[in-house]
Amino acid sequence: MRLPTKEFAVLLACAGVGSSLQADIPADLPVASLISSAKSHLATGSPRDALAYFDAAVARDPTNYLTIFQRGATYLSLGRDTQAIDDFNRVLKLKPDFDGALLQRSRIKSRSADWTGAKEDLVKAGKKSSPEYVELDEAQTAEKAAEQAEAKGDWETTHTTNFPGSVEPHLQISSTLFYSLGDYERAIAQIRKCLHSDPDSKSCSRLFRKEKQYVKSLNKLQEFKEKRKFTNAINILVGTKDESGMIDDVKEDVKEAREAGYIHPNAPNELYASLIEVTCEIYRAVGALFRGDWNGFKLTDATQMNSKKAKTYCADILQLKPHSLHGLLYQAQTYIDEDEFERAINTLTTAKEHHQSSREVQELLQKAQVLLKRSKQKDYYKILGVSRDADDRTIKRAYRQLTKIHHPDKAMSQGVSKEDAETKMASINEAYEVLSDPELRARFDNGDDPNDPESGRGGPFQGHPFAGGRGGGGQQFFFQQGGGGGGAQFKFNGFPGGFPF
Repeated sequence: MRLPTKEFAVLLACAGVGSSLQADIPADLPVASLISSAKSHLATGSPRDALAYFDAAVARDPTNYLTIFQRGATYLSLGRDTQAIDDFNRVLKLKPDFDGALLQRSRIKSRSADWTGAKEDLVKAGKKSSPEYVELDEAQTAEKAAEQAEAKGDWETTHTTNFPGSVEPHLQISSTLFYSLGDYERAIAQIRKCLHSDPDSKSCSRLFRKEKQYVKSLNKLQEFKEKRKFTNAINILVGTKDESGMIDDVKEDVKEAREAGYIHPNAPNELYASLIEVTCEIYRAVGALFRGDWNGFKLTDATQMNSKKAKTYCADILQLKPHSLHGLLYQAQTYIDEDEFERAINTLTTAKEHHQSSREVQELLQKAQVLLKRSKQKDYYKILGVSRDADDRTIKRAYRQLTKIHHPDKAMSQGVSKEDAETKMASINEAYEVLSDPELRARFDNGDDPNDPESGRGGPFQGHPFAGGRGGGGQQFFFQQGGGGGGAQFKFNGFPGGFPF
């Protein structure tokens, strides 16, 4: 095997330290003095220097199991488990009943989940009734249960597995709870246990700080939502020009945790999915606000530009959660905007099956059904070439432009027959008569063509009463289980773990 240049240089440097120290050790120095010097270096916090003296002592007296054990303990303090267990094995060949070596070897085996081997060493050391043995037995049982739960995709059970003597399980459990299950409170409680058992653990401290910061950001997000500061909420989620947002940060964290083995490859991705869904939800709200003015609330230009990004996040959430409420609502509204009413109805039917209490789903479904019915009749909006939410000024302007273009005198000069021109003008006038009258327009928006005798109400000038109140116009956003009433009401989906978005 060839080592890269950098690693080879480091290896040489480390080897050089040991060899230079050994070169300075007098060849006639008694073994007792060698051991004494090694202990002095340990006392001053220099275990690497102590190793050189232990090596010399073991070389002089390879049958002294205590010296070999002390060297093994020094290896262990440096995190060199392989060399440590080799020394403990060597000690136990010389003295099979030496408790110290059995206990240390048991702990090393437990860190690699060798439960059977670890328990055997405890039994040999007379520790079968010790708390350490009980912990190992529980860990072995929990591992089997976790493996069975993992096979079933039961992640709530798999994260309960715990192992004594290592910070790795704490990192695994906390990461799974926080990122995979979105259970923030229990995740932080778990990582606190790690810091309690090992206050100097850098990896546990790092994860603890990160989780606390995310919780702080989620609380801030909730605050911005309540105050309708959507631009600020979006900045937290997707970031700014100078800072990354939570979505990218969490995505990178999950990737690293999976690579490190802290999160199972098949575990869910609840936190990330929740962030994507609430981003879709906010962008939908922004897009709806952009179409009009709710309660005097105006959007900045930046927010108007950001509203176009809804498509990305709403499509993403449907990949992560095919039955996402806001993903399906966005998809249905897109179909409606494209006059794909049957596809919109199919999408909203699916949404209704999974979100039966959603008022917005029911309202949008009714709207799509009306639009489908109307699409098979005359479409006065299409005749005038205006959108369904066009205001009175836009409708009047479109009407004037069309009458100039299609006036019979002008049309005939362009080769259009008088009959065709008059028919076109009659259609334009008919559309304008309906859309310029609020009550007639409301009837049309509700699927009742005022000029269609089949509707049972007759034409607009036959004296029949009009439907009261305009329907179908404007945008009403009622988020998951949102309340009714006028104005804009926003109730965001709850994040798992106690953040009521």
